[in-house]
Amino acid sequence: MVIFNESPAPTKQVPLDVLIATDNTVEADAIAQALRNEGYGVKFSNFDGQTLKSIPVKAPVAVICVFSDYIESCPSIIKALKRHFAPNEIPFIGALARHGDISLDLFDSIIFPPAHIKQIATRVSSMIRLSQMEREIERRVETLGQDFGIQHELNQSSANIPFRVLFVGKATPEFMIVINALQKKNVEVIAAFTSFSAFDYLHDNSFNAVVMNALEQSEPALTISETMQRNPRLYHVPTLFLVNDEKFKDHALAYDKGARDIISANSETEEISGRILELANYHRLHEQLKSEFSMLGGESCIDLPSGNFNAEFFRAHMRRVTNDLISKNEPLTLIAIKAVPTAEFAVEESKLSEAFGTIGQMLKSIVRMQDITARMTDNTFLIAFPEQGLSAALVVVERISGIVDCAAFDSGNDDNSPLTVALETLAIEMEETDDSESLIENALSKLSGLTQIDDVVPNQPFLEEAS
Repeated sequence: MVIFNESPAPTKQVPLDVLIATDNTVEADAIAQALRNEGYGVKFSNFDGQTLKSIPVKAPVAVICVFSDYIESCPSIIKALKRHFAPNEIPFIGALARHGDISLDLFDSIIFPPAHIKQIATRVSSMIRLSQMEREIERRVETLGQDFGIQHELNQSSANIPFRVLFVGKATPEFMIVINALQKKNVEVIAAFTSFSAFDYLHDNSFNAVVMNALEQSEPALTISETMQRNPRLYHVPTLFLVNDEKFKDHALAYDKGARDIISANSETEEISGRILELANYHRLHEQLKSEFSMLGGESCIDLPSGNFNAEFFRAHMRRVTNDLISKNEPLTLIAIKAVPTAEFAVEESKLSEAFGTIGQMLKSIVRMQDITARMTDNTFLIAFPEQGLSAALVVVERISGIVDCAAFDSGNDDNSPLTVALETLAIEMEETDDSESLIENALSKLSGLTQIDDVVPNQPFLEEAS
């Protein structure tokens, strides 16, 4: 049994665009396909040595500069693009054939060959996520200050704290050269010579990056990387493989298993250490923002049993979010969720509320940090997905439904079976004519007006665009 409205409207499936500015169309086309595989749309602006052509009017979510011949033109190109897309703050990623006579500080992230196209696409995705997190936390700080009178100072960068890097594998000469180079840069390096000791260290300590010796063979590096990807605590810790170019053939497999970078041991030591530290710094920034997100609000803004924002904060904050995204022509999807007990026996109100609070905790743990979860009533929740269209948000809805379907809660009655809960869900994508209140009320009213239809698959979300 599922709840549907009677006349589902077609959904919009518009991907977020990445702009590729390039003088190398062959390399750019390969990177574009990898980005499309990640779910992004791609626009091209080709540079002929004088003019950057076909610059889109709408700001992309990221710009990747793919240059081989005119690298020295990158500073003027980036300056022009930033001015063109202002006030949008966009990450710029460089994929350059050589270093060139330019400052690498121009880019938020930079990659030099040899680099697998999947590595480049993954780096672009990471920088987009970081940029989205930074924008959302700035908005939340503004809401706290302007709507609740709560002044929150964002933590300054922990740049003076040494990075911690775990090295895994045999102490080969190539490995030791890199370790020594990092130690000279005040990096705290821990060496684990076996996979068993590596997991002991990972279990008990926090690291900014993990570098694995894959000079002689791909294992155990592949298994360690894959295992870290399956662990929620270790998922975001970047893994890097140090390899022998002539022997290592598992590039695509390594990226599938979660590797963030594959570095040739024949590269300059300075380049190897720089690539390790760039990913270590990205992870540190991610963790710092994660900590900031967890600290915001307090009891005046948070529904403590569920850990979600309360209705008052959500309504105030959504005014800021919708205004910001509409002004930048960026998408937003709102998911409304109602938890309905399926028990055929009486359940105490306190037990129901406890179960609904636990479901709220599940919702918060599944979504991205920059997504906004709120408990509007005891059993009704809203999740806003800034800069996400329907298709991306609905992937999360499927995950939520799958987890809640398997959950059982304390009914408070030992003579009856555990309490189970079904979800009614509805997804709405923001239109240019929407304001926050109309979007919220549209979602809540449509959720309340859902009608029951039998003999369909449970927990499939009904999709409707906002009118």
